[in-house]
Amino acid sequence: MAYLDIDNLQSIFLDDDTLRARHLQRESCGTLNITSGRIVACDPLVQPQREPFVRSVSGRGAFPVEVLHSGGRHALAVLWLRERGDLQASDLRWEAALLDGQSQDELGSDEFYGYPVDAGVGCFMDVDGAKAMAEREARESANPEYISYFDDVLDAEMGESGRANHYPLGAGSANNIVTFSAGWGDGSYPSFWALDAVGAPVALVTDFMTMQGGDARDEDDKRSDAYLASLSPEKLAALEALGAAAIAGDAVAIQPLLDDGLAQANEIVPSLGETAITSAIRMNQLDALRLLLAAVQGLPMPPRFYRMDEDESYIDYARKLKKPRVDGLIALLEKAAAPAAPAPRPGFLKRLFS
Repeated sequence: MAYLDIDNLQSIFLDDDTLRARHLQRESCGTLNITSGRIVACDPLVQPQREPFVRSVSGRGAFPVEVLHSGGRHALAVLWLRERGDLQASDLRWEAALLDGQSQDELGSDEFYGYPVDAGVGCFMDVDGAKAMAEREARESANPEYISYFDDVLDAEMGESGRANHYPLGAGSANNIVTFSAGWGDGSYPSFWALDAVGAPVALVTDFMTMQGGDARDEDDKRSDAYLASLSPEKLAALEALGAAAIAGDAVAIQPLLDDGLAQANEIVPSLGETAITSAIRMNQLDALRLLLAAVQGLPMPPRFYRMDEDESYIDYARKLKKPRVDGLIALLEKAAAPAAPAPRPGFLKRLFS
């Protein structure tokens, strides 16, 4: 069937705590003024005159627009046509937002109709907003120093957030364009209507396809979160203290933490994403490293999950660091890695000297 990630779309209804657990945040983009009921989703810098969707909306007035993002990268853009708190995701059905002449029947597996992005920007606007933008561009382009609508008009409004509630003809005018940076940037992105039981649209969502299943975490993120959840508060506090002591080279603090047994030298410190041994090597803390290696009685391999290279040992890591290691650090690692001499067999010395 054609592309439709319902879990992605339904994530717009999740509460903030649940979104946070999936590494997502909800941000307001302002409100869109709907004057004609004919809605356009497009890259306004590339196709400002793109056709509106076939399905129109009956409401008129200002309607809220939100984005769901992960680390500032927009995953979904939502035009709410009804209050979110009044809706239940299970009561809705989803329908591709199509232009005149498009048909889902013509699409193969995982294909979709989307709007092309070539300037890294997406938007929602009423079709009247496109007319306002065209009027503004005609006025701006009369300036001999005019470069582009983005450079001369929109860039300053979007700023670092990558979002803007843009009024082409100035604040207080009838029409606006709500813009947002588009997912991974250039590409093609589908939009979908959320419809209630009688087929009336309650939301319009653009899926920027930066995530799957309504979860912005990658597999490493999920394993990391699972590891963190497995730690008791006491163990987490001990690991964090051990990591901080390793970085500072605080041997006085390290020894009692190791003696207590809650924190091990070769366990990951969640806030650092590395073991205390790694921290001591990275920070050139020779005395701290000596204590940590004594606690593990040798030189283990780093936990596999957090190694960039599955075959990279602590010695390999130390040798690859650009900043030279302090005198004795590499030698200490090599000594710890050397196999212990086997103990003599019982009676061996007696026979040797008899």
